[in-house]
Amino acid sequence: MGVSTEAAIILAIFIITTAFILLMSRFSKGQLQAREDELKKAASLRGWTFDTKTAGGYRTYTFSGSTDGVSWVAESAKLLTGGNRRNQRRHIARWHGKWAPGVSAPIVAMGVPKGKEVMGATIAGGDGMFARMAQKAAGLMFDKAIDVYFGKEIGDQIDAEQLRRIETATVPGFILMARDVHEGSRILTEGLQQALVTATNDQTNVLSENDRPWVLVRSEGISLARMEQIRQIDELEQFIKAGVGLTRAFRFGRPA
Repeated sequence: MGVSTEAAIILAIFIITTAFILLMSRFSKGQLQAREDELKKAASLRGWTFDTKTAGGYRTYTFSGSTDGVSWVAESAKLLTGGNRRNQRRHIARWHGKWAPGVSAPIVAMGVPKGKEVMGATIAGGDGMFARMAQKAAGLMFDKAIDVYFGKEIGDQIDAEQLRRIETATVPGFILMARDVHEGSRILTEGLQQALVTATNDQTNVLSENDRPWVLVRSEGISLARMEQIRQIDELEQFIKAGVGLTRAFRFGRPA
């Protein structure tokens, strides 16, 4: 029994489409491998390590090294296609410097475009049932944001609902929060505030960009993170420059 012309055409289209999809898949995998090989080579030339892994729906690049006496680990994660991940960020870049800045409680500088530093002061300072409900919801959202930006391991160590705005300090491009507001205010006046201001005014510093990273200061480290993938080694170098630069702002800081 012969095959009809229509069936033959449909079969041909199916074969061509399948072959095209396979070809594009191989091409994409080849491009990905070439990019990863380039990053690995660039990292090796600088004395850094580079590794890749796929887990939790993400393809993650991990770099580690030491710069000016500061050991660090950086991650660049890309959300893979497929699956129900509406609440996940597509790209995440993190830098963690192993540096003890001499603080006892976390300080967070939330990077925002300059001029957008004003928070919901009315909600934050309000009273009554609805105000408390709004404060609770905002705290939960902030806690989730800390997990996303800096990673679940670090996020589990920080109760974002305990963080309060540092009203005594102002840095254009940042909203300043701390668990211990008095300590946070003191640390800022001792050098961190000026370091952040200087960084935001330096056009070569990643902290000067409109989508500037968030900064987290903990007793055992300094971290930077933003919703953007590291695609080139010079982008990682910008994170390193900004992070290592901030370590110099702490009077009693030392390698962790």
